[in-house]
Amino acid sequence: KVAREIDKAAEARVFEAVNLVRHRVLEKLSGTRSGRRYRVPGTTQWYTASAPGEAPAVATGALRQSIQVQVVRRDDGIVGAVGSRLDTSVYLETGTRTMAPRPFLGPAFEESRPEIERILSEEWFSCR
Repeated sequence: KVAREIDKAAEARVFEAVNLVRHRVLEKLSGTRSGRRYRVPGTTQWYTASAPGEAPAVATGALRQSIQVQVVRRDDGIVGAVGSRLDTSVYLETGTRTMAPRPFLGPAFEESRPEIERILSEEWFSCR
């Protein structure tokens, strides 16, 4: 019973941590950018792209909507992941031969690291 309670607590902590990172990713994918500004073809609207090194600008919202979390129990422990299944997310994060990276996952994780460490290291059970 104690082992099950510890597993449940661990899974809850990992879930809290990955959701923290997801929230930070969504923040990174919001806001204005400082790249090239141009008129959206066929409209009267203007669009400002992201500059190299900035998180991607939001054109359609598909990347933001695709950000998911997953918590998986494995033989060696509990693993949490945050990411997107869109092929373009890898190209944006790491860049290509013709495009500089527009990282958003790595920086969100690094900014969240102190809070993740706090979440995972807080006292799990109190002895009364």
